[in-house]
Amino acid sequence: MAAFVIKSWIDYILWIFILGVLLWAFADCVIRRKDAFPAIGTMPKVGWMAVIGLLILLTIFTFIGLFAFIGAGLAAYYLLDVRRGLREAAEGPW
Repeated sequence: MAAFVIKSWIDYILWIFILGVLLWAFADCVIRRKDAFPAIGTMPKVGWMAVIGLLILLTIFTFIGLFAFIGAGLAAYYLLDVRRGLREAAEGPW
């Protein structure tokens, strides 16, 4: 019985973490310049916002499921790769 309670708490904490990372990626996408996205050869800003926004909604409504893990992977890709490229395009390499 206690194992199910512990598992449900772990699922809830994981869900909050994934949702937080998705919201962080969405907020970062909103504040970036629109013309910087094609400059680094990635999807347009509207595309990123649509995909991340859809995954936020699917994560909210499906709790811990396939869409939550897809969203976590996509948000990690955006934050670790695309965001870095956008910063370098805006600020320059130095």
